[in-house]
Formats: sequence, structure tokens, C-alpha cells
Amino acid sequence: MAPSVLQNGGFVLGLMGAAALIAATAMNNWSVKDRQGDVVTSVYTYKGLWQDCETASSGFTECRPLYGLLGFSGSFQAVRAR
Repeated sequence: MAPSVLQNGGFVLGLMGAAALIAATAMNNWSVKDRQGDVVTSVYTYKGLWQDCETASSGFTECRPLYGLLGFSGSFQAVRAR
């Protein structure tokens, strides 16, 4: 009884971990900076794996995609991966 409960619990935790990993990879909030008190045009900036975004004080959000290594050819990616 106890081994099957532990196995099932471990399996469920593994599924939750895999779902969290996929969700974290898709999110853009890997690095967040709130500059509410500073005198700048953007109030809130956040960065992720795929794009960098800034939210202005007017509420307008502008995102810039990060092509970086993913936008290069396969052979160039292989050389850079070493």
C-alpha cells in the first residue's frame, strides 16, 4: 500500500514539475524591474527567453522579440553551442 502511494505521489509531483517547467519557459517574466519612482518613460520592464517588454506610464506595452541564437542557421547554432 505504502509503496504505491509513494509512487503515485512521485508521479503526480513529476507531472506538476513538467507542467511548471513548460509554463516557466513560455512566460516573459524571468526578469522584472519596476521603475515607478524613477523619472523614465517606461514604468515596468520585464524580460523572458523570447522577448523583452516595457510598459509605459500610459499603459501601452511594447515588446521586442529576441531572435538571438534561435534566429540563426542550424550550423551557426551548433558552433555557438560548444
